Amino acid sequence: MNALNETDWYSLEQSVKDGKVIPIIGPDALMVVYEGRTIPFYRLVSADLLKSFQMEPEAAILQHTWSLPRAVSAILAEKGSPRIEQRIRREVSRLVAHYSDIVEPAGSLRLLAGIRAFTLFVSLTPDNLLERVMRTVNPSLVIKTSSYSPRDASESLGDLLLRQGERGIFQMLGSCTQVGSGFAIHEEDTLEHLYRLQSDGTRRLTTILSELRRRDKLLINCNFPDWLGRAMLRLINDNRLYTTDKTTWEFLCPHADDAGLHAFLTQYSLNTIGFDGETDALIKKLAQILETVQPPPASPAMAVSKANGQGPTIFVSYASENAGFVRMIADRLPGLGFSDVWLDRKKLIGGDDWSDRIDEAIEKCDFFMPVISREADAQREKVFWSEWKDAIKRSRRVKDVFLIPVGIDPDFPAKASYQRIADGETAVFFDKHLIHAPQGILSPTDCDALAERCRRFQEAPHD
Repeated sequence: MNALNETDWYSLEQSVKDGKVIPIIGPDALMVVYEGRTIPFYRLVSADLLKSFQMEPEAAILQHTWSLPRAVSAILAEKGSPRIEQRIRREVSRLVAHYSDIVEPAGSLRLLAGIRAFTLFVSLTPDNLLERVMRTVNPSLVIKTSSYSPRDASESLGDLLLRQGERGIFQMLGSCTQVGSGFAIHEEDTLEHLYRLQSDGTRRLTTILSELRRRDKLLINCNFPDWLGRAMLRLINDNRLYTTDKTTWEFLCPHADDAGLHAFLTQYSLNTIGFDGETDALIKKLAQILETVQPPPASPAMAVSKANGQGPTIFVSYASENAGFVRMIADRLPGLGFSDVWLDRKKLIGGDDWSDRIDEAIEKCDFFMPVISREADAQREKVFWSEWKDAIKRSRRVKDVFLIPVGIDPDFPAKASYQRIADGETAVFFDKHLIHAPQGILSPTDCDALAERCRRFQEAPHD
């Protein structure tokens, strides 16, 4: 495998400028700031995952790029029960949602998200951090996402068809929003995803695979083990690697650390070039020479951004157990026309009186979105009950629509399915037009309806 010289750098630069490069984002590209330290996001997740199963986080696991699959493998080997796998999946989803809410993206990740020439990203992790950073960098951006799961055709979000000005993210190994079986957590999972993607792709993901195979690829902090690197590179190429007819290139940043993969690529992959240097340096250089969206100053815990300052505001109230799915909904709202989205603690500043700020927000917001779920219904005493009660009280004084209830369980939120929510004042939610966003995924129809509601609000007179 060749090193990136000045001629190769020029080729990469021109290819990016021409929109011919797809970045493939590996786990260590997701650098975040946590408690004053810049650290790989999945190092945090993997450490807590091991602790959740009463295992000591070992440096040999945590310091590897693919720390999550290694941590899962260690747990499976220690506990020795296939049934534990679903528990691991649920815990990974919980930890990803938890840390997504409290970390701040590092500068390199924000720069990467701001490079306009990258219209399609491929993510090898199951979170939505990249999408959230892209929305923070450019709140008006239209971002389409898709993920692949071999378990069930209904779990795939389908192919990506991007219009002019839109950007897309394809999660090749699944997404945490598909709780239960929708994302790869260990090596055998990953192998199955790639095998099935090879056969399913021509039917379900024609556009994505076609784009991957016709464009150059910039692999950022992937650091593949030997077997995965060979399989991945072959999957994303139409032609075999060892041929002079191959016209596309792969740029590895950094170069392959695995000795076996490095030797294989050096001998057989003539169009694969390794960047011998720090990834941050390459991203900064690209950002300097290409048109970028300058990231705004970072806010505490990456609060949801304003879309345009003219649309309606909305307060989203939910059970903390649903934070990950709710955040997915909240991340979509600015792009639909909402000028500000309140996610309780996201707007609180150190020293604020928590209850006063919440009460004030409910009193002043233009819309209130209660999130209905089995987890919420199971809670006897939580803050969201008080928020819902206050919002219902205010709704009686509002002439127009104020309450926009959303159900996130797999099944449509029927009144009979919820014992506590369907009882008393909150039963009014089921008399409204209920939005069904299973596991945080809004349908195109509901997105259009919310966008239309924002448009009508802006056109109507207000005090």
